[in-house]
Amino acid sequence: MMHFMGRQNDLPPYTMPLVVRAREYHVYDREGKRYIDFFQNHGRAILGHRPDGIVRAMKSTASRGLLADYPSVYPGRLEKIVEQLLPGYRIVRLYDSRRYAVEALRQVFGPDDAPLVIADPALADIATGRTVAFWRPFLADVEVNAEVLIPILPFPGNFICEMVCAKDPAVTDQLPPSDTISPLVIDLMVKTIGDLLSMEEKQRKRFFRKTYLHALMRRTCGPYCVASLDGAAYRKFHAASLEAGVLLPPTQDAPIIVPPEFTEGEVARFLPIAEEFLGKR
Repeated sequence: MMHFMGRQNDLPPYTMPLVVRAREYHVYDREGKRYIDFFQNHGRAILGHRPDGIVRAMKSTASRGLLADYPSVYPGRLEKIVEQLLPGYRIVRLYDSRRYAVEALRQVFGPDDAPLVIADPALADIATGRTVAFWRPFLADVEVNAEVLIPILPFPGNFICEMVCAKDPAVTDQLPPSDTISPLVIDLMVKTIGDLLSMEEKQRKRFFRKTYLHALMRRTCGPYCVASLDGAAYRKFHAASLEAGVLLPPTQDAPIIVPPEFTEGEVARFLPIAEEFLGKR
C-alpha cells in the first residue's frame, strides 16, 4: 500500500510505502517488502534510520525528564560543538521548524515579492557572499562559503529544530529571537554532531565510494547525485524504482543520496531502470 504525503511534512506530494520498520538504510512496508533508501529523509537519515548513538542519547535525556520546551544548558553545548563542525560560523538562531527559519531569513535576505532561495551545494555550485545555503556532510571537494548556513544534520526525523548559522554576528540583530527548544532535541543534535566529528576516516570513506549509478548522473558530490530529468520523466523514474525496491526523493529538485553500503542483489532490478531513464542524455 502506498501513502500520499504532502504539506503536513513540508514535502511535495508523492507516494511511498506505509513504513512499519526502518533500520540502517532500509525501510519495510506492511507486507514485509524491503526498500533501500536513496532518499534518506532529505539527508537527515544519512547515518541510517536507527543510529545507536541517537537511540541511547534519547533514552538517557528523556529519562531525566528534559522534554519540555524550557531553557536549558544545551544551547551553549550546541554552540561550542557547531564551532568545531563549521569553523568561522556560529549559531545565531534556533527555530522550531524550517518554515519559521525561512520566514525569519526572508526578512533579511529575501526580496519582498519573491520567496527566499536557499542554495543547495549538492545540486549546484553556489556563489560566495550574501547567500543562504544548506550545509550537508560528506560533500566531496565542495567549499560552502555562504554568509548564512542551515545545516542538514544526520538526525532521522522532522521534529528537529532548524539551526541558522552565520559568519557575521550582525545578522543576529536583523532576525526574530530564537524559539525555546526542548533540551531533548538540542542534546540529540549535540550527539549527532559529535558522531560526525569523531567518525574515523575508514567510516567516512564509505560515503565517497563511486558506484555505477554515479556514472549515470549529471552531477555527483560524495554520496549526493542529481539526475538530468524533467518533472514528468522523474515521476516515472520514481514510480518504476519504487516498484523495484528503491525509494528515491520525491522530486528531481532533491539530491539522490547513495547509501554507503548495499549489495548488488539489492539494486539488481533498479540498475536497468536507472540505465533506461538516465542513460538517455
